[in-house]
Parts: sequence; C-alpha cells; structure tokens
Amino acid sequence: MIGQNTLVAAFAEEVGKRYLPARPASFWACEPLFRHLLDPQFAEAVINDALRAMVDDPRQTGNGGDNVMVLARTPHWHLALHLLVRSRRYIHSNASDALVAPVSGRTLEADLYELPAGFRNAVFDPGCKLVRIGARTVPPGDLLALRADGVIHDYRIESPLLLLVFETAPAAVLEWRFSRETLHAWQFVEADRQVSDLKAAAWLAGRLAHQTSLKPLKALSRHEDPGVRWAALQSIGRLSRSEVRKLLARALDDPHPLVRRAAKQALERGNLPPRGD
Repeated sequence: MIGQNTLVAAFAEEVGKRYLPARPASFWACEPLFRHLLDPQFAEAVINDALRAMVDDPRQTGNGGDNVMVLARTPHWHLALHLLVRSRRYIHSNASDALVAPVSGRTLEADLYELPAGFRNAVFDPGCKLVRIGARTVPPGDLLALRADGVIHDYRIESPLLLLVFETAPAAVLEWRFSRETLHAWQFVEADRQVSDLKAAAWLAGRLAHQTSLKPLKALSRHEDPGVRWAALQSIGRLSRSEVRKLLARALDDPHPLVRRAAKQALERGNLPPRGD
C-alpha cells in the first residue's frame, strides 16, 4: 500500500473485525463500512495521498498495475480504485464476492446476465450460454453487490469511469469469458493468480527439460487445482516417459473429469498431447 489514507486505514481495521474468511457470508457485513468510503471527495484524497508518497519516496512505483490503484490488501481481500477506459472485449463471470461503486459523482450502467441452470464453474463448457435478464443503473452514492458465479454485471463504458472495488480473494476456480455476439462461453482463466503462475512455471520446466525439475513437477501433479496437475503431467512427459505413464495411470482416477479424460486419451495414444493454450 502506498500513502494509505486515514479512512482506508480505519476501514481495513474494521474489516478485520467483521470479515472472517472461514465464514464467507461475513463479507457482506462489511457493506456499511464500504458505504462510508463513498464520499465524493474520497477518491481525490486517496489519489493525492498516493502521489505525495511517491514524491516523498521516488522508489515508490505504485502497486496495482494498469489503471488500478490498490489502497489496502490482505491475503483475503483488497480495496482498490479501478479506472475503466473502455468496455471489456468479453463478458466476464464473477470469480469473487465484491462491492463495487462509482466514485467522483459518476453513474454506472450495466447489462445483467444470468448463468444457466446447472452451471459448474470448474468444468469449462463452450456450450454454456448466458441469458440476458435486464439492466441496472447505479447512481453516485449507491453500489453493486456481486456474488461469485452470481448475476453478471457487464459495465457500459462510454467515457472513463472510476470505480471503488472491495473484493474477496477468488471464491471460484475459474473466471469465464463469454462472447458478446453469441453469449456463449469463449474462454477461461484461472481466478487465482498463483494458480496461473504455477501452470506457467510447470509448462516452462517442461520446455527447459532439466531432470532436476522432475521432483517439483511430480509434487505439482498432486496440486489441488486440476489445471496445475495437468500442466505438470504434460511437462513430466517431456522428462521421463516411464514416470509419466505411472502418473497418467493414477490420473485415470483424478477427481476432475477433464483430467481423467485427457489422461485416458494420452495413454491410448502412447504419448502426451501438445500443450493447449
């Protein structure tokens, strides 16, 4: 955090008392705290505080990436300002529980979509299609409550819009992306950045093909995330055919259907398939 505002510090302290990650529903008890931050002057104050901190310490470089300023962060939640410049290319599902509000006197408009009955987050299905159920206008001082894998609010951005976002760590395994034209599922990304990084590391280890990578890759083949497990198996196949055959046989009983299916296909072909993007 850079140049933390006194209101943000008080907010973070109170959230620590109300939000218990072991009880996810306790997140919603923080809504009154979040509403206290919706004063029209709040965004200006925290941005100026951050700028002063960076002037005082030139080593400060910010901490939120493009168009994001993180105001407070813990392993279980974060509070940030998001500057939305244009509408997203795809319609995104909600991977986390969140409270979202327009700031600086602007109104937020969104189209609403419902996920189909029987939706299973962890099993990507390109046949899955959204259902449009209406629209919503959020005036200054009001907010949206977004639930993980709940109703999707697709923001309409006609000019740059600043949002204050209070969000939990990912509660869903995947963030799905849907085509604007057809409303069908188009692609997915891992909701947890650490999982995405582990998949990338496993893939890179296979490309480097150092035998010293075999032990950590075997450990990743038992990771709780199915995407990490399969990435590790693919890379192990580049290092040791005998090891990967044993692990593929074990993966026939994997808890995730896509891993079971991929393992069966790989064993039937006699080798691992190329990595899919």
